[in-house]
Amino acid sequence: MKTGVIGGNGVAATNRLCDMIERKVTAKGAFRDAHHPEMIVWQATQVPSRSMFLEGRGEDWRPDYIRIAKAFKALGCDRACMCCNTAHYAVKEIEAAAEIPFINLLEEVAKEVKARGLGKVELWVSDGARKFDIYRGAFEAFAPETEIAYPSEERQREVTKIICAVKTAARLGGENSANHPKSMIRELLKGAVAPVVLGCTDLRGAYRVDEEMDAGIAVDSLEVLADRIIA
Repeated sequence: MKTGVIGGNGVAATNRLCDMIERKVTAKGAFRDAHHPEMIVWQATQVPSRSMFLEGRGEDWRPDYIRIAKAFKALGCDRACMCCNTAHYAVKEIEAAAEIPFINLLEEVAKEVKARGLGKVELWVSDGARKFDIYRGAFEAFAPETEIAYPSEERQREVTKIICAVKTAARLGGENSANHPKSMIRELLKGAVAPVVLGCTDLRGAYRVDEEMDAGIAVDSLEVLADRIIA
């Protein structure tokens, strides 16, 4: 099984995904390269912003993702995935156009929420993903008993601030600084109305790869993606 990963969205999240997969497989007993999943990772850094397009202030990213997915198929990939929750706004469109099956991260996160028996979650996503409520259909199909709560507008601005900070040198500074993404997440968690779903893969980048997340964060979409690729 060869998996094509559309990454670069962001770069840190994509690199973290690869690191998580390696660590998880090694922890399960792998001791040869051949024990790890075969992947082609495309850091699609020049593709327009998914969130900005959905917000109505950027170019369409879908043609580029379709082109990349078709390239994966031509290179022998059996399936593809996207290291970006927001891009899943068009996952079925891209899947159909490229004629290659995709791991649907929205559905997999909803299944994980269902498996954990969570009756309510606070969903942290990009502004574009929130505008189009892209998780709604997946939850209705796979976790219909779970209520989705979005942060207040003020808290949403903080979520966006964290997503942006992870992409900068702020992530590389002292973790105890108020401007470090992890400190910002911990502060935001204090006002959560329910267990939190990290519905943007960049958010996991606030933590070290080998570090457990704070109590209160229930589902990390990047870790869900890593687990599904391994499975």
